[in-house]
Amino acid sequence: MRRIGKPVTRAGIEFVKECRINIRLHTVDRVCCQHLGVSGSRPMKLASVLLLLFPVASAIGQKPLPPLVDGTVINEQTEFRHDGPLRISGRVRLRGISLDLRGPITIAAGTDVELQDVHIKVSDPPNSANGTSNLRCEGAAKINIQHSTMNPVGGSHPIWWLQGDLTVRDFQTANSEFHLDHAQADLENLTIFELEISHLSQVVGRHLRLVFLSTHTADDEKLTFSDIPADQAFSQKLRMGSLASADLTDTVANLFLLYVHGQSDVSLNRIGRAQLSIAPTCHGTLKLPHGRVGTAKQPLVVPEAGVSDCPFRLRLEDVNADTWDIYAGGDAELTFSDSVIDELTASDHAKVTVHNSEVYADWLSLAGNAQLQVDHSTLGAHRLAAERQDLATSQVRLNGHSQAAFDHVRFDCGVIAADDSSAVIENSATPPEYIRRSGRATVTTLPLLPVEDLGKEP
Repeated sequence: MRRIGKPVTRAGIEFVKECRINIRLHTVDRVCCQHLGVSGSRPMKLASVLLLLFPVASAIGQKPLPPLVDGTVINEQTEFRHDGPLRISGRVRLRGISLDLRGPITIAAGTDVELQDVHIKVSDPPNSANGTSNLRCEGAAKINIQHSTMNPVGGSHPIWWLQGDLTVRDFQTANSEFHLDHAQADLENLTIFELEISHLSQVVGRHLRLVFLSTHTADDEKLTFSDIPADQAFSQKLRMGSLASADLTDTVANLFLLYVHGQSDVSLNRIGRAQLSIAPTCHGTLKLPHGRVGTAKQPLVVPEAGVSDCPFRLRLEDVNADTWDIYAGGDAELTFSDSVIDELTASDHAKVTVHNSEVYADWLSLAGNAQLQVDHSTLGAHRLAAERQDLATSQVRLNGHSQAAFDHVRFDCGVIAADDSSAVIENSATPPEYIRRSGRATVTTLPLLPVEDLGKEP
């Protein structure tokens, strides 16, 4: 990150922390700076405080980001900061700047934006969910990124949902995602946590370095994926899910991630390391395999015959099944045992039970009236984060009117309960790293554990 300006002194930092300034466009409501003994509403006092503030702002070296509208060109070695939602529209050119972004980004349909030598850092608001400071395209846009970087601050996880024409020439990111939907992308020298290619997208990629290469199937699709290695370069033309395609050269992916929807039927052959995702609305008992499974003579089929009414099929032949993602919805009623699960979400009226399993909780959330029971299992994966890039975060989040019960669980993460949710935590082998509640949520623990009250939600 390039910063322009003098180093910030400790006194300057304390001054900024202790001063509150409330300035309206036409009126001055109040100026209060107890640190300097200045208080009042007269213009002279305001001027005095502003004169003191200007050197501190200059030292910090940040400017407010101007509106990014049609005709905007910024070409200077300066760091800009933007708090809250950011909207980009029209023809916009950004060159040589640093961006401190603290909120979601919307790109209007038809936008033509170019980033050249731009260095972005992304922060999420406190206690917000992963991906809060995301980027979404309202429709097809033209995006050109050259010789730029993007890095998260704290626990943020930038997720960009992209449509239209995307060109990348050297974009180095950390803990970030690209999800391509009806996109035509020409990518070269891209480093990113997840690259999803789905929904009629067509991608040509060279020298890609990925943690996840992923794709979503359509609701009723028959697909085959073969010979995708883990942690070593490969070149291959791939038919991806939902009528997408990829022509990849010198690409390295730690894992191949497949999202299976509806009643799709997918065969995987000789996959170096796979994470498999299902979105069930069905009923039954499933055991999700872990490790290298299936052979050419006897592929492993998930789900097994007779254990559920789930319509999807996965046939695994010499596949290293690393973990599974579960996105349960509708009236699903499912039990999982002896499984290794990465992401787990439940919404609507889904009921999910997990026995004797590992749940990494890289993304574990409940919404609606969903119910979750976990017993004799491990929940969270902070212990593994240093050695596994794919386990970027671990947290349990309860929202809506959801209910969760945890019995004899070894926690390796924290728990957040919001809205009207409820959680019961009993007989923990290892207690949660933290427990936080807000709104009308309730948390019951036995034996008693500390619960941080974040207060009522607006």
